[in-house]
Amino acid sequence: MLEDDATAMICLRPDFPAEDVRTIIHRLEGSQALVPGFIPAPAGFLRLETITYAALIEGVQTVVMPDRNIVSRMARIARTGLARPAEPTSQLAAEIMALCQTVDFDIEPSIAFHELAHRQGNDAALEELSWFRVADQNRHQTWLDIALGRASKLPVLSPAAKGFVDLAAPLNRWVRNYAVALKIASLELSPLARRAKARALFEWMVSDFIVAGPAAMFATMYLSPRAARARMMKHLRSPDRERALAGIRNAAWDITYLSEFVQRVKTANYNSQRFILATGDRTMAELASLLFLDIETLDGFRRILSSAIVPWWGDDAPYVAKLICDAIEVGEAREPPTSPSRDYVGDLIVAGETEIRERQRA
Repeated sequence: MLEDDATAMICLRPDFPAEDVRTIIHRLEGSQALVPGFIPAPAGFLRLETITYAALIEGVQTVVMPDRNIVSRMARIARTGLARPAEPTSQLAAEIMALCQTVDFDIEPSIAFHELAHRQGNDAALEELSWFRVADQNRHQTWLDIALGRASKLPVLSPAAKGFVDLAAPLNRWVRNYAVALKIASLELSPLARRAKARALFEWMVSDFIVAGPAAMFATMYLSPRAARARMMKHLRSPDRERALAGIRNAAWDITYLSEFVQRVKTANYNSQRFILATGDRTMAELASLLFLDIETLDGFRRILSSAIVPWWGDDAPYVAKLICDAIEVGEAREPPTSPSRDYVGDLIVAGETEIRERQRA
């Protein structure tokens, strides 16, 4: 590590495609699809100079965590190529893969394949995983060519060996987030006013569950008067209540991406490994950006959060920010529940699903 006032000169290899990489970086910055799980350098975390300095001088390995839509597009490009004109998420996937391979970012897609297995079964997830492994082999120049429109496919390749992994097994993190998503949905369908819905959720988290940051932030946006709720939790008011539950499960996966992202960041050694979330979902990107505020005190967090959620809550933002911070403070101080049922979260899910099924279309 250099001293704070030191100067470093870094020379890229002569054949390094710097201009191509800068073009890709410019596009990705405009997309706002990459969210750092760390406080970026003042120059920005996507500048080529910043990336090179972090890798070569600081010895940091950067890991990109893409959501399922991006991972699926990467696998599809490896299998069938990128049709023109490129669909936006496919173009984004090509740009992310091109950047990662060229600057040696790792890609960690595990949650994506668990989600796919949950939806379409283990065989479908293993098939896509085999093509993702093809995509993830280092062919940085070909990926740059695909991302920049100079090529449309990788060399003809066969999928990697599938092997067997039980990707359909339930993730404990998703199960917990599903229980919260069911509660959020129940409150949304209730006749309570917006402020009362938020208050009821955080009181429930404190008294009956846990105060989970990503789920709390998702709920803070979703229950607000200005949220695009139909995109965040699809078909909630559908006459087909199983379709409504499918939308709630999908929302639980969105929360799980955020909570997995936070967990990876918290458990990593910042001096050697840093994480970036990759998503074409503007809502998820906006929520992720609020999970790593550079604030040391709860009171400071409340003030910054209050300002951040004004677009969702307007004049009620200070009230809701206080609800969140009060819940965090009480949740951290409380004793663990005594003698919970053997499958407490499972019982919450059964009760929550029953309530959603019994709801009539509002």
